[in-house]
Amino acid sequence: MAFSEGDTAEGNRYIKKWTSIRKGQSWSDADIISGLPWIFDMAGMPEKEEYWLRQALSMEPENAAKMNSLAYFLIDKDQNIGEGIDLVNKALELSPDDYSALSVKGWGLYKQGKYNEALDLLQKSWDMRMQNARYDHRAFLHLQAAKKAVGGQR
Repeated sequence: MAFSEGDTAEGNRYIKKWTSIRKGQSWSDADIISGLPWIFDMAGMPEKEEYWLRQALSMEPENAAKMNSLAYFLIDKDQNIGEGIDLVNKALELSPDDYSALSVKGWGLYKQGKYNEALDLLQKSWDMRMQNARYDHRAFLHLQAAKKAVGGQR
């Protein structure tokens, strides 16, 4: 909240305190940094969000989840959809049955106007998610958007 109100000094104090608590809980530096993008997303600061997503990935460049997080940001915020697709493809090479990564790739394909391909991946991801995890409203909305786009092509 401090960042969204423009109080960066207070925001930085909270981050320092949060970081200290996480270090006390034996979190890795990469995992601590991975929590920072969420703060800046909530504050409406996409440049800081991207910076910390890239920092986390640079610390663990073979971590599929960190690739997926940056890929989603790049795609969803229309920052660089092509780079996002490349990253999520790498994540899927490491973890081909990751329903979250399949969803991110599907969303990227949707953003590129490849609605049929997008629908196939988003549906596959949704089915896997509902078998193995929990409901995710954002994923549901992405699937519905793809269904609507494909239906509109007919």
